[in-house]
Amino acid sequence: MSGRKIKIRLFFDYEKEEEWVNRMAKKGWNLSSFWLVYYCFEKGEPGEFTYRNEMIGGLGSKKESKEYIDFLQTSGIELVKVVFNWAYFRKKAADGPFELYSDTTSKLAYLNRIFYLFLTVLLINLFIGIINSTLLIPINGESFNHFVGGVNIGCAITLLFPMLKIMKKRKNLKQQLEIFND
Repeated sequence: MSGRKIKIRLFFDYEKEEEWVNRMAKKGWNLSSFWLVYYCFEKGEPGEFTYRNEMIGGLGSKKESKEYIDFLQTSGIELVKVVFNWAYFRKKAADGPFELYSDTTSKLAYLNRIFYLFLTVLLINLFIGIINSTLLIPINGESFNHFVGGVNIGCAITLLFPMLKIMKKRKNLKQQLEIFND
């Protein structure tokens, strides 16, 4: 079977993104590449692969990241692609389901990495938005500065929604850790 399909999607929720990619795989469209909002799929057998996405940047050095990816590959997990710190992995569905994080502590550490990334981007957008919106220096393009400031503040507000979801998950995982540590 041959064929390619390009999709453009914007996700702020990594779980919904992963669900969508797995729905595409069940229809026979296997992820072959991605970049921010751009996804490239190749035609294959329906349900051939299961996909997982992950932010691998928090692992430390590039050497540690490479060792981690090599370890996953020895487990039959294939790296699809890494873009910035986000990676997609896949495994043959016939080999059974797979999870990248099997214990509560590692899931919590993963959610913390995502949360702090979103928090950093939110604060940068908020700071730039406030600066542009309250720019006191008269410049010919002042209305443009207000527009850019509004866009930055809008981005910051938009990031609040996935952050709240992550905060709720973090809280639940912390409660699980407390229950099992008592």
